[in-house]
Amino acid sequence: MTRVPLVASQPSLPLGRCLPGAMIMKSANDVLIRTGRIKLPDGTMFWHEAGQGDTIVFLHGSWHHSSQWLPVIHHLAPSYHCLAPDLLGFGESSRRQPLSITLEVHALHDWLAALRVHNCVLAAHSLGAWVAMQYALHYPQQVRGLALIHPEGLATQNAESRWRLDRWLTRPLSPLPWLLLASAPLLARLGFKAQANVWQRYQLLRRSPAACQLLFRRRAAAIAAELVSPQQLALEQPTLLLEPSALGIRPQPWAYASPAGALAGQYWPVPAASTELGVEAKATATALQNLMTLSSEVLVQ
Repeated sequence: MTRVPLVASQPSLPLGRCLPGAMIMKSANDVLIRTGRIKLPDGTMFWHEAGQGDTIVFLHGSWHHSSQWLPVIHHLAPSYHCLAPDLLGFGESSRRQPLSITLEVHALHDWLAALRVHNCVLAAHSLGAWVAMQYALHYPQQVRGLALIHPEGLATQNAESRWRLDRWLTRPLSPLPWLLLASAPLLARLGFKAQANVWQRYQLLRRSPAACQLLFRRRAAAIAAELVSPQQLALEQPTLLLEPSALGIRPQPWAYASPAGALAGQYWPVPAASTELGVEAKATATALQNLMTLSSEVLVQ
């Protein structure tokens, strides 16, 4: 594997575990954020990195990239080794093959092996949670715990109907985007906000071709084969489901109920916020600290 130097706009600073080819940036909160890039068999992986100690790997959501997790990393870097990659096809990571969840899992495994990370906790949002769950199934001995926010890829979700509009919006030669382009300003002035928001949705989809491909622009059989059923996820690892909620609600057991069974774990309410994760960064960091403590106890046992 060949590491490709990342050109940074700031001079690099010496830091203990900085890999060759990685650069360092100082954040507004005095947390040193290192960035790196590495060539893998399936593509090139870009990542953010901070701190030392036990490792937490942060996987971004469908319409985002690794910087989505930086506010949380700022709270955790003083105590933990934080890694936040761009999944293949997202942000500054590129891929050589058609995207699939399996490809993302294999690339994540190759990347962690190159960094010599042998076990970690996975904190993941949306599409990243789908990758995290599949990773835990493929490499259970390497995953000490899971924290999921709005997970995609669960077989209990009716993805076919959920993505129907988005599939039409991104279909080649579909007339719908052109109709929206012509009518969105008028609809907004007339108060038809829902219709006008469809045009904003189309613009978001155009900026995220990799997410579109993984979620609904593949063969239905290929997508179904990679969905995770609650029955599959009888995991030994501690698992948290972080959900936006009102203040004052305490953590409690949770489950995704389905005819096939239930995905059991601990429901951890986190105050909602207007962030890319939809939850408060500091409260999310606190939940992850508890998960790290719990996973350490399980590891010792």
